[in-house]
Amino acid sequence: MTDRRRSDDYKQVSGYVPVELAREFKSICAHQGFSQSEVLEEILYEWVAKLRACQSLNPENATAKTVADLVRKNMTKLKRYGVKNLSALAKGEVLPTPGDFAIIGSALSLPEEEQKKIWQETFKLSVSSNSTSVKVYKDSGGSREGECKYS
Repeated sequence: MTDRRRSDDYKQVSGYVPVELAREFKSICAHQGFSQSEVLEEILYEWVAKLRACQSLNPENATAKTVADLVRKNMTKLKRYGVKNLSALAKGEVLPTPGDFAIIGSALSLPEEEQKKIWQETFKLSVSSNSTSVKVYKDSGGSREGECKYS
């Protein structure tokens, strides 16, 4: 687990909320087994995405294009479903297994077509960023079994 206080990838934010709201928030986080930071991060991602979509600040970012985008926006919800390596998935450091991706799609009620687009975009990015070690031969938008060469 990342020590967020010492990580250059994290920055503290703060604000003031009514006492009762703060107590209830802390209680729910503790009862559900989530850190307050994790929940606040998910809330902030959702809020920012909502504003971008509503204000058309950046329409391309309104919906997730890759698994990393999807996980970042739904981190806390996905923890409840047992998806492993969420932090690494959110940063794009690892790729999901087909099983974990199926859990993600189901947990977030993603239509099958959207799941396909996200899966293809994620693996297109991962293959192109390291194309010297993996060759993927595509046929009508996807790779067929046995068509991956590992160098």
